[in-house]
Amino acid sequence: MKKMIALAMGLAVLLTILGGCTQSPQSEEQSNIDYGSIDTDTQVVEAQDETNIDVGDAQDTIVFIDEKLDENLFISAELKMPENNLYEYATQLKRFDYDKVQEAIGQNAEGTLVVDDGSDEFTGGSLTYQRNDIANHLDTYCSYAGEMGLADDRDLSFMSQADAVARIQNMIGMFGVGGELEALDVVAMNQTDFENVKKAIMEDGDYQFLSAKEYGSDTFEEGMEVYRIIFRMNVNGIPVYRNEPNLRQTSERFLAYPAAVTVLLSNNGIEMISMMGIFEPYEEDQKETAIIDEDGIKEAIMKKFGDVILSGEFKAKNIWMEYFPLLREDSFTEMDLIPVWCVDFEVDGQSVEDSRYSIRFNAVTGEEIS
Repeated sequence: MKKMIALAMGLAVLLTILGGCTQSPQSEEQSNIDYGSIDTDTQVVEAQDETNIDVGDAQDTIVFIDEKLDENLFISAELKMPENNLYEYATQLKRFDYDKVQEAIGQNAEGTLVVDDGSDEFTGGSLTYQRNDIANHLDTYCSYAGEMGLADDRDLSFMSQADAVARIQNMIGMFGVGGELEALDVVAMNQTDFENVKKAIMEDGDYQFLSAKEYGSDTFEEGMEVYRIIFRMNVNGIPVYRNEPNLRQTSERFLAYPAAVTVLLSNNGIEMISMMGIFEPYEEDQKETAIIDEDGIKEAIMKKFGDVILSGEFKAKNIWMEYFPLLREDSFTEMDLIPVWCVDFEVDGQSVEDSRYSIRFNAVTGEEIS
C-alpha cells in the first residue's frame, strides 16, 4: 500500500523558518530559506556511504576492438575494462520512512507526499512529492525547454547549480537509499523563461493536447526561479540501469525497475520529487566477481547471433558497463545488483540512435539478460 500524506499548512512562525510559498519577489535578504548554509565540501550526505572497496582509484584498461566476428557481424568499439574485480550486491526495493522523508524535505507547506513504505509486498522503490498542483506543469516546461534548447546553462540568483545539486544529494541521502547520486542534466529557468516556454508549447502543434490539461491558464510567481535536476544512481562509480537504452524484454518475467530521480528546486523550496526503482543500502551481502573481458564479450555476441543467418550488417559500436537491478524470480521487490556489459549496435549502416538495438550481457557469466 502506498502511504499518502497531506502536508497541511503549518504555523506562520514555522513557515518563516522553513520557507514557504510567497507571491512576491524574494531577494537574498527576503528569502526565508537558508541556502547559504550549505557547505558542499562538508555537509553533503551521500545516498550511501562508501564501502571499503577501492574500485574507483584504479585506472581502467582501455582497448579498441575492430574486427569481423562472423558473416555480417562486426565489432568496432572502445572497451574500458575495470582494473579491479567488481561486486554483486543483494538488496531490495526501498521501503521509505515517510516521516523521515517529510523531515528531510524540510517544508511545512501544502503539498502531497506519496511513498512506497513496504506495507505492500508487491511494490517498492517509489516516491513522489508535489508542493502544489502546478508542479507537474513546471516539470513539463523545464523538460521542453531542455529538449528545445530554450534554457541557458547558467546559475540562478538564489543558488548556484553546484549548490542546488549538493542540496538535493544531501536531502535524498537522508532518505536512507542505496547507491550514489550523480547529476546528469540541469535545467535553470526563471519567470520570463517559463512564460516564453509556455508560449512556445501552446504554439507547438505536437503539444496541443496540453491545452485540455489547463496549461494555458498557468501563471508564474514574480521572481520565480527553478532548477530541474535529473540524477542517475551509481554503484561504486558505475551507472545503475535507468532504461536508457530501453530494456529489451527477452524473458516472460519482469526483470528490473529502472532507477530514476528527478527533482525541481525553486527559490521557494522543493517543488517536486519523482523517484522510482530506488533500492535499500547494500553494505552487506557483497560477492566479489571477476568479469568477462574482451574475449568474453566477443564470445557472448557470437553466442547471441551464432544460430542466426543475418541478412543485414550488425556492428557493435558502443560498449559500456552498468549495474543491473535484477529482480529475483520469486520476488517482486528483492533483487541482485549485478554488473552487465551493454552493447549498442549499428544495423545496416544506420546510426546507433536510429538502429535502437542494444543488448545487455551478464558481465560475470556472459549470458544475455535483455
